[in-house]
Amino acid sequence: MATMCIVTDGSADIAPDLARELGIEVVPLVAQIDEKLYRIGVDLSDDQLYELMVAGHQRVRIVPPQSTAFEQVYRRLISDVDHVFSIHLGTRLGTIHAAAAAAKARLPASTTRIELVDSKSASLGHGSVVIAAAHAIAAGLNPDQISRLIHAMIRHTHVVFFVDTMEHLEASGRLTIAGPILGSMQRIKPLMILDEGEIVPYERTRTRAKAIEGLFTFIEDFPRVHEVTVLYATTPEDVEKLLEKVDPIFPRDRVQVARFGPAIAAHLGPGAMGVTVFEGLEEA
Repeated sequence: MATMCIVTDGSADIAPDLARELGIEVVPLVAQIDEKLYRIGVDLSDDQLYELMVAGHQRVRIVPPQSTAFEQVYRRLISDVDHVFSIHLGTRLGTIHAAAAAAKARLPASTTRIELVDSKSASLGHGSVVIAAAHAIAAGLNPDQISRLIHAMIRHTHVVFFVDTMEHLEASGRLTIAGPILGSMQRIKPLMILDEGEIVPYERTRTRAKAIEGLFTFIEDFPRVHEVTVLYATTPEDVEKLLEKVDPIFPRDRVQVARFGPAIAAHLGPGAMGVTVFEGLEEA
């Protein structure tokens, strides 16, 4: 039987304990603070970084891991496993996938197959695919089955979110919205969706309450829902408001709740909220 491993990056927002339990290799993102570099989740905890961000620390910058970080992981794994699935932040959302590809290109010839995957997503939209792939390895699926599962989940996992201000997203350089449209969005709290890995406007909502209602409507519009995750940055009190709305259509005890990792929150800003919806897979 082929031995396999999952590699991902810190943008997947997978809890460290769960990653260890499932044997997922997570290449951490890096926080640059006052010219010093700290690996998020290794040298600096999520809570510590959040405290700095919420306090308005002006010299916190999130940077992606270098290709050498991936190369070190790959070189260690190719002597132990037959197949590596390396699943990363959407290519339109950052440079992490490119860094992993550069690392793969420098590896020596090996019988280990490294399959790079563009999740076309972020946070637990990306992380849920990684977790499912790790569970599939534990269940004994073969590499072809796991590859099909990964790509099917990417097609059927959807992420929508809103932010309190467009300032942080605009500064990230990941928006492709025309200037006049972006200017009009500054005065509202628009819902945005990840469409094929690109952030695009989804619905115009003018208040936070309407934006939370929009998250509920997004879930409600799916004819079939298998998993729901509610994501928040700094407002856990608003999670309960959304759960109350969702409960009649999807049992609240089955809804997962998670905090955006600080690397993602840095690009969304305080007050951001979102949901991921996995539709499930069609039965063969």
